[in-house]
Order: sequence, then C-alpha cells, then structure tokens
Amino acid sequence: MSTGTINIRKAEMRDYSGVSLLMDELHQLHVEARPDLYRALETRMEKKEFIELLETDKRYLYVAESSETGLILGYGSAQLSVIQDNPLMVDRKMLYIHELVVDNKHRGLGTGKQLLQAFIELGREPQAESMELSVSTFNSGAQAFYEQMGLVVRSSRMEYTL
Repeated sequence: MSTGTINIRKAEMRDYSGVSLLMDELHQLHVEARPDLYRALETRMEKKEFIELLETDKRYLYVAESSETGLILGYGSAQLSVIQDNPLMVDRKMLYIHELVVDNKHRGLGTGKQLLQAFIELGREPQAESMELSVSTFNSGAQAFYEQMGLVVRSSRMEYTL
C-alpha cells in the first residue's frame, strides 16, 4: 500500500484526533499483551494532555503526515533530559523517546524510519550524547525495527510474578 510522500513535522493542535487514534492503537497493543498491567481505556490521550505536551519545554512532538491525504500516519514524542550534578552519573544530555507509533496499516513503508531519523537529527542539535527509549519484550516488531535502525539493548527490566 503506497502512502505517497510522507511529511515529518512538528505536531500541532489540529493533529489531536489523528494522534489520539494512534495512541489508542498503541495502548490496545499493550492491553492485549499485558492485561495484568494495562487497563482498557476509551481514549488513551485526552485533548488536555495533548495540549500540555505541546506546551512542555524541551518536549518534542512530531507527526508523519501523508502529503496526499493529510492523514496522520505516525506520531512520536521525545524529551531532552540533562543529567547533571548527579554523584553517581556522568553529566550528559540525552533525548528520550516516549512514544513512536505508526498506523498498523502503514508499517513497513519507511514512515517509522523517517520519524526516528527526525529524532536522531533533533538530538544532534543540542549535542545530546544518546537517544534512548524503552520497548516491551512482547513488542518484537518494534524491537526488530529499533535494532535495524542501530539501537542496541542497554539494560533489561525483569519481573517475577508473585
């Protein structure tokens, strides 16, 4: 399925409905994989939360928009974190990706690569040392995508169900 040209740009208020649908899709994946952890929700991201994220300093929201249809095919958000004056850690700047989601029907067409590349470029501007994110082990497609894009596992979070 061709989506034509994809335009990666900063998210705006008018993007809320498209972003909300993508966040619902992402959350549903988590609910289905881990109903012991995630609640089923009517809406994953309320409009108020989206507005607050748009206004948050050092928080970056990008959308992947089809230039043919105007539909939002992907969404990502990241935040610049400065680790400084921590006695255990080296001072550094890091871009943390909170979400990166591409519409299920448009995966495998390069949209995610373009979004992730936009975040890589964003992290280079303030000279961040790294870009980091978390991905659940049940999301093997996302893990494979991130590894293909050059990300490596730095740590693992483990659990023991009691």
